[in-house]
Amino acid sequence: MNLPPYNLEASAHYLDFEFDSIGPRGEVRKIVRFTKMKIADASITIYNLGFGDYNKVEDRIDDLIVTDNKDSQKVMASVAAAVMAFTDHHPEVLVFAQGSTDVRTRYYTRAISVNYEAVRKAFDVWGHTEGRWEVFKPNRVYSAVLVKRK
Repeated sequence: MNLPPYNLEASAHYLDFEFDSIGPRGEVRKIVRFTKMKIADASITIYNLGFGDYNKVEDRIDDLIVTDNKDSQKVMASVAAAVMAFTDHHPEVLVFAQGSTDVRTRYYTRAISVNYEAVRKAFDVWGHTEGRWEVFKPNRVYSAVLVKRK
C-alpha cells in the first residue's frame, strides 16, 4: 500500500486490531479481528479476517455499514498493516478474507491486485473461483482470498 496506515492498537495475542478512521464523518472506530476457523484438515490452521466499524451500542463489529469517511485507501492500508502484524506473530497460519458482500470482496481483491507486487513479496496468495482455489491472478474476480506469510 502506498499510503501509511492509521496507528493500530493490537490486543495481547495480536488477534484484534483497532484504529480510528478520520474524515468528514469524524472519527470512526474500526476493528480488524482474526478468528480461528474450524476446518476438517487438522494440519492446516486458518484464521478468518473480520473487519468493520465498531458498534458501541451492540458491542460488535458491523461489517455491512458504509462509513464513507473519504479515507478508504488509508483504511485498506491499515487492514493490510494488521494482516502483516498478525502474520508476524502467527507466520504459520493462513488468513482467509471474504467481504460481507460481493462488492466488498471485489474491493478487497482489487486492493490486492493494485498492490500485487508488494503483496507477493511478503505473502503467497490464492483466490477462490468456480469452486476451487488457484494462485492469485491480478484483476480476476474471486469469491474469497487466502494468504500465507512467506
